[in-house]
Amino acid sequence: MATTIVTCKHCNTEFEAKNERINRARNIGAPLYCGRKCAGLARRMVNQPTEAERKEAKRLYDARRRVEKADEIRAMKREYFKRTYDPVKAAAERKAKMPQHVEYCRRPEYKVWKCDYDKRYLARKKFGEFAEAALLLQDIEREICEHSTRYEIYRTNGTLNKAQTRRRLL
Repeated sequence: MATTIVTCKHCNTEFEAKNERINRARNIGAPLYCGRKCAGLARRMVNQPTEAERKEAKRLYDARRRVEKADEIRAMKREYFKRTYDPVKAAAERKAKMPQHVEYCRRPEYKVWKCDYDKRYLARKKFGEFAEAALLLQDIEREICEHSTRYEIYRTNGTLNKAQTRRRLL
């Protein structure tokens, strides 16, 4: 029988195989392996998901688990925090980060954001469900003040020369 040297598809080692075995494998489109061990390992590898598929399955599992066991996870985190919290150490960390926080609060974009946030927060706190209407009213009043003089505002409200008007009425 004639033999040829072939490379195993699983372990990439070279081995001798009979020509009839090589021809049969070529006809049916099957790979050639050096032995039963490599054939079995290769067969098991075919059904294995790729690393990307495993990561995606793990991501979906973790997301589902976080929803299902949210209360348990929260309780575990709460217990861990109580067990490991050190107020002195936390105060030192806050004090160390304070200059950085002060610099952050001095940034112009933060000041603009904070001003807008405070307006919305106070409106929600004072007016509840009518907060949007209160904010709109504040905007309208500001526009009126910007486009009107003090004289026009007093005259409209009837407060121009109020004291003189009262004296004349008596």
